[in-house]
Amino acid sequence: MGMRVMATTRWQSTLHIWAATVLLGAIGPALSIAPSLAAGKATVATQKSRPAVKLRGTSPALPDLNSVAKPAAPPTNGWAAADIAAAKAQCDTLLKGLVLDFSFVAPIRHGACGAAQPVELRSLGRNPAILVQPPAVMNCPLAARLSQWMQSNVQPLARAGLKSEVVAIQNAAAYDCRNRYGDPGQKLSEHGMANALDIGSFTLANGSTVNVKDNWGPVLRDLIATAKSAKPAAAAGFAAKVARADGTVIATPPAAALSAETAAKQHLGSSAIRQAMHDEAAALGLVVPKPATPAANFIHAIHASACTMFGTVLGPEANDAHREHFHVDLAPRSGAAFCE
Repeated sequence: MGMRVMATTRWQSTLHIWAATVLLGAIGPALSIAPSLAAGKATVATQKSRPAVKLRGTSPALPDLNSVAKPAAPPTNGWAAADIAAAKAQCDTLLKGLVLDFSFVAPIRHGACGAAQPVELRSLGRNPAILVQPPAVMNCPLAARLSQWMQSNVQPLARAGLKSEVVAIQNAAAYDCRNRYGDPGQKLSEHGMANALDIGSFTLANGSTVNVKDNWGPVLRDLIATAKSAKPAAAAGFAAKVARADGTVIATPPAAALSAETAAKQHLGSSAIRQAMHDEAAALGLVVPKPATPAANFIHAIHASACTMFGTVLGPEANDAHREHFHVDLAPRSGAAFCE
């Protein structure tokens, strides 16, 4: 009897072992778990052909959502809806019928600077189109006036004098929130109201480029400075009378050539300072030479034509700040344009 019970127990044990072997044989290759409590981790292995993935006892730290940079709120344009609507209506009127490649941009307001409905101007005219490189942000009145100037004056002068056509202008500066000459003591520049454009050069269809700097020629202030260094006695004998804007009169030392920057800083009248320079040049026997090349003639001719189209025109004769480009703007004038 005892032997029968033992035999049965052994048979049952053998049966259990056989069942366990079959079960492990079925699932063993797919998954094996080997806990390692001493290391504080468990290794889970998937199919033999894949690397093991280790799960550590601590979860990785989540990012602090408060420290994640958030996009800045869009700035407000500071313009009343009525102002924007009026500026848009003005644009529709002024630009209607003109051949321009442009797009409206969002109203701009930075303190005293800005425009209610500016545009980005990419080209003017057609056959050929005159590219604005890079595109310039300005107000609609200026875009319309530039179109008129290019078609009525600049292109005809290029065809007549250079036997080619303008296909691009260099945008040296357009909208820029700053004071005149970048001087905090000066008034707000027309650039700050998207009402001005600086042009450095004109590219022609024949591939050549006519720039202001190299084709304007000598300027009066440079001629005066050179003459003074060569003729100190003649310079010492001349004293220019210059009227201030408030009507008082001062004597300008002849040893220093006059400039628009000095006039502005000393609150001198620009017309008075210009006349003083011409008087001094005459006393020194100076004559500004006439343009000697077709490119020089073209640059001087378009400068003169701009003075009939814009409120302000500044070029190399104005001051050193404009030695390399033309500045044109639509500043309101009670009389003729301010043209230098």
